Amino acid sequence: MPVIATYIHHLNPILIDIPGTPLAVRWYGLAYIGGFILGYMVLRWLSRKNLFILDHEKLQDYVTAICIFGVLAGGRLGEFFFYWLPENGWSGLMADPTWVLRVWEGGMASHGGILGAGIVSLYFARKHKISVLKLIDGIAIASPVGLFLGRVANFINGELYGRIADAANPIAMKFPMEIYELPAQQQIQAKAAVEHAIGHPLPWQGFYDSLCQACRESEAAREALGQFLSPRYPSQLFEAAGEGALLFAAGITVRLLWKNAPDGTFAAIFCLLYAAARITCECFKEPDAAVWHGITQGQLLSLIIAALGVMFTITAFRNYKSQKNL
Repeated sequence: MPVIATYIHHLNPILIDIPGTPLAVRWYGLAYIGGFILGYMVLRWLSRKNLFILDHEKLQDYVTAICIFGVLAGGRLGEFFFYWLPENGWSGLMADPTWVLRVWEGGMASHGGILGAGIVSLYFARKHKISVLKLIDGIAIASPVGLFLGRVANFINGELYGRIADAANPIAMKFPMEIYELPAQQQIQAKAAVEHAIGHPLPWQGFYDSLCQACRESEAAREALGQFLSPRYPSQLFEAAGEGALLFAAGITVRLLWKNAPDGTFAAIFCLLYAAARITCECFKEPDAAVWHGITQGQLLSLIIAALGVMFTITAFRNYKSQKNL
């Protein structure tokens, strides 16, 4: 049995319960709302500095379309086709046909959101007869804000945790959601240990939620459950730093220092750095889909993003040469 790690995750994913209803204000939902608002503010600030192509009115329409049809629809459909469907099959969809619509339960794929944002940008550019590269460059700078908040929300939810780490590692943590991966006998033992620690029984219905609630309320419950959990990397925070903070810092810095950057520059920066960060972080993350010859689903999809980054780099270089020849 592994030793107890320094920290056992016990953050509450719900900020506010709405009395008398099954509804609640969740950190995950707030992360998306915050990402949309802050992303809009970044693009509006760039627009005022003449560093983004859209004026205020068109910017509102663009960000709304990106939020609804790009990030939300694209992210959900990405989760469905890249992860959910391969695991559950069409029979799973027939058994639970409303799963795709229940976005408040979580389950969004960042690769799907990126693809969705690109498709929306292409449509918007054609409709308004403007450069699609200029649009994509802008969203490439702003979107890491949402990626950062989304990964922080994953951490608060205690989901998408990392691979097993050395118990002596100072950043190792334990995540109660791992209980789902344990054999049935160990789940029974874990439940009994927590019940002994808190002095009363827990219902089997909503087993995981009951354990998590007990852990949030009692340090003794955390210690009891921690005996059955493995120390793991907090890979959600690695991704927040790499896919979010680092990516935003790189994009905004280059944008401010290189005001005449050729079209496609920031799309290239985003794709290449995102792919590098995601592929690296996947080495610390517990795979959430089938692994193919040692390559995770997330790494495979990121290789496609990297290929797009190479294409954007070539395009930006050609645009740069054209500018020099003017």
